[in-house]
Parts: sequence; C-alpha cells; structure tokens
Amino acid sequence: MEYLETNQTFLTPKIGANPRKTFILEDSLKSMDKNQKVFIVGICGGQGGGKTKLAKYLSKNINKSAIIEERSFFKAGKAKRKITRGDGLLMGKFGEFSEERKLLLVELSNKNSYDYKKLYNNLLSLINGKPVSIKQFDEIEGRYTGEEIEINPKFISLIILEGYFIFKDDKVRNLINLKIFNEIDDDVRLSRLLVNENKFLKNIPIAFKHFFMIYEKYIKPTYEKDIYPTKKQAKIILSNCLVKDEKEEEEVIYEDETLSLLINNLQNVANRQKFNF
Repeated sequence: MEYLETNQTFLTPKIGANPRKTFILEDSLKSMDKNQKVFIVGICGGQGGGKTKLAKYLSKNINKSAIIEERSFFKAGKAKRKITRGDGLLMGKFGEFSEERKLLLVELSNKNSYDYKKLYNNLLSLINGKPVSIKQFDEIEGRYTGEEIEINPKFISLIILEGYFIFKDDKVRNLINLKIFNEIDDDVRLSRLLVNENKFLKNIPIAFKHFFMIYEKYIKPTYEKDIYPTKKQAKIILSNCLVKDEKEEEEVIYEDETLSLLINNLQNVANRQKFNF
C-alpha cells in the first residue's frame, strides 16, 4: 500500500526536482517554538536502507550539525518479543554466526528494544539549550563502545536523528521538525544486510539459511508492519537514495543537485542562531 499525502515531496534518482517546490521548509520552521535552540531532522527507513550513511553525508556537508543514532538507545538483551527457540532459528553456531548474533538481529528489529523515553528526554534537553552526552553503540559488534559524544546547543543548531522506529514513537516524532523517509527497494536492503553479515556468515550455507529464516520471520515483517507505514509521517520521501561510503565503492545514486538542494536549505537553517519566524 502506498501512502501519499499532499504535504509530501517524492524524489527519485536521476530525475532531480523542481527547486521552487522541493525542500520548502517554511512549514517545518513554523512548527518550532521561537525559543527552540535546535532544529531536528529525522531520517527513517528499514534495516540496510542507508540511513546512517545518509545522515553522515548530510552532517559532513552541514556546519553546526550533529548526528544522534537510535541505536545509541538500544537496550541490549531487554527485548520483550517472545522468541521461540523451537523453530531452530537461534540454535547452534555456524562460522561466526552465533546464537548471540542471531538474537541481536532479532532484537535490533524490535521496537521494544529501544529506550524512547531516554531519547525523548535527550532531544528535549537539546531543544531547551542543554548539552547531552550520547553513548555510541556498534551494531556490527553488538556492544556499546565505551565512547560518548557530547552535543552542545551552543555550538550545534541542527540535529540529524536516524533510526528504524523514530516516527513510530509519538513523543519522539512530535519533536522532529523535518521528517525524511529513505525508501530503498527490498532486494537492495537485503543485499546490503548480507554484505554486513557476511563477516559472521563466512559463506557457510547453513549460516545463510538461518539468516534468511530470521529475515523472513522477524526483519521483513517488522519493516512491513512498523517501519514502512510510518512513511506517511514524512515530509520528504527519498527514493533509493544511497550515498558513497569512504571505504566502499558504492556510488551516489542521487544527482548532486538533489542532495545539494537539501543540504543548502538545511545549512541555511543551521546558520540561524535564533529561530524567530
């Protein structure tokens, strides 16, 4: 089912967009309180959808910006979803694809695995001009790194929040000024997940079998039920937007002027010391 609202802007690669109709941020700016210290951009999408790379690409090109990742609020081992071991999904270790790794994949695709109350409080503090410290979680290693990033509204005026379920939680969603949904074809997301997981799968057939079972039973249904429907909350829909990673050969599918237009508009927002509109 496609969601289409009159306030949504759809962008597709290699087509570009009408600069007079695209990235018009007046409505987003008007939604801000005049005393609000930061402008919050939310990027939502499924696993393997390139949200993190897109957020880093934007932040790299926008001064006075910082990234907050949903995974920094992951409650490791505290997922409430009932996991049935009888189906064999989590039993056994094949290569480096251990039971712990399988469980992590399941938990990452569970909206109950994230502390949205803490995320909301951190965003609210930033809006009110108070600095926060954000713990860093390594999704590949499946652990917190021990590092923390401090974000101070005295120096940062634009926050880029990225995650799977950030439009699902009402309180968090209502703090986001500009909502972007990064929609990637299912087969592309799956192939990217496989690339990420091959470190653990080691090209072992039975490990791949278990991965696909987890994908079909947990990851795909979660996207269809809890992530894709939140597309209707977005102001901007990016279609198959993939950006280049410095360590990879992946190309920027979007034409430069398309992302440049978004970056320029957001930079203008970030440069405003006070949001009195």
